[in-house]
Amino acid sequence: MSAKVSRRSLLLALGGIGLLAGCGEDHASWHGGDIPGDSRPGDAASPDPSGSPLVIPPANPPTPGVCPSPGGLGPKGPQYTLPCHGTEIALTVDDGPDPAYTPRMLALLAQQGIRATFCMIGRSAAAHPDLVRRVLDGGHHIANHTFSHPMNIAKLPASAVRAEMAKATDAIAKASGNGYRPTLFRAPGGAWSQTVLAQCGTQGLRALDWTVDPRDWSRPGVQHIVSTILKQTHPGSIILEHDGGGNREQTLTALGVVLPRLRDAGYTFAQP
Repeated sequence: MSAKVSRRSLLLALGGIGLLAGCGEDHASWHGGDIPGDSRPGDAASPDPSGSPLVIPPANPPTPGVCPSPGGLGPKGPQYTLPCHGTEIALTVDDGPDPAYTPRMLALLAQQGIRATFCMIGRSAAAHPDLVRRVLDGGHHIANHTFSHPMNIAKLPASAVRAEMAKATDAIAKASGNGYRPTLFRAPGGAWSQTVLAQCGTQGLRALDWTVDPRDWSRPGVQHIVSTILKQTHPGSIILEHDGGGNREQTLTALGVVLPRLRDAGYTFAQP
C-alpha cells in the first residue's frame, strides 16, 4: 500500500475544501501492521534495543489554548481534535477486537479509569462478539472502521464504500447483543475522499480522524511510542493506538507508561 498520502494532494482531491476550524496534523500516512494486505514494503518491525533503558520525557502540561496545529478537511470533513480548550484529550484504539490484546487493553484502561473509543473492523467484531460486549460493558465507545479494512477506501467506488460501512455497522450491532450501532466512522489509514465523507453522511456516521500518531502499528519501539505521545499531546489531541492487526506488546507496554503520565500532568480523557 502507498506509504503516505500527502495533505496537499488530499486537499486538492477534495476540491480545496476550507480548513476545519480547530486543529489537526499531517497524519494521512497508512497504518495497519500485520492485517493481511495492509502492510507496506519497507515497514520493518523494530523492537527496542535489548537492554536499552526507557527515557521518559515530561508530558506537555495541559495549558488551555495551546492546541494541536491547525489543519483539516473543511466543516464537513473529519474530526481531528476535541474542542481545543481545557484539559480534555481522547484515546482511540484501532483494528480490533483481538482476543490476545483487547482484553489486556481493557484491563489497562480500567486500571487507569479511562474510557476510550475502539474503532473496530466489522469482520473481527463478528468473529469475537464477546469482546464487543466487553468493550461496551467497560463504558467505551465503538466506531465503525469498515468491514474488511481495505487498503485505500478513498479509491473505492461509492457502492463499495457503502457496503464496507453498512456491513461493519451491522456486524457490530449483531455482536453487541443489544443493537448498538456506531455513530463514528474512521477511514483505514486516514484515507478520506468526497465519496467516503458523503457515505458517512448518508449512513449517519461522523468522520473521526486523529492528531497524535506514534505509528505503533509498525512496532517502532516502546521508546518511540512513549516519546511521541508525551511530546505531541496537547489539549484537544486525539491519540491513535491499536489493539489489533498484529503484535501489540509494544503498544500495551507504552500505554502503561504514558497513560498515568498524562493523567499526572493534568489531562482528562474524554470520548469524541
